Amino acid sequence: MTRGEIWKDFFKKTVLPVILALFLFSMFKNVFTENGETNYFYVWLCCGIPFGIRRMFVWLVPHGYDIAGTVGIVALNFILGGLIGGVILIWRLLCAAWYIPLTVYRLLTVGKVGAVEIGTME
Repeated sequence: MTRGEIWKDFFKKTVLPVILALFLFSMFKNVFTENGETNYFYVWLCCGIPFGIRRMFVWLVPHGYDIAGTVGIVALNFILGGLIGGVILIWRLLCAAWYIPLTVYRLLTVGKVGAVEIGTME
């Protein structure tokens, strides 16, 4: 890998998920904070919805229901998408923490002959 590819990989897998998580947390802070107390379930849902949005309407598709049933299924899909997205967000943040020492190792060994490349998918 070249230095440019290492930095691109670092920003894509470390900086971007952390900045997105911080942005979501700061954007939804008024939603999940009441009287100075934080409701962590709401944190999980609000910050997880953007990561689980692709999985929301996979299992329950609101088809053939009246308006109340459709609204209920859409709300359930948002809750399920938020829960799944919360797991994905935690996984991405753990991967971001792993990529910090990996990037340092890659930058120290770039261009050296006989250096083992860790984490390449080629």
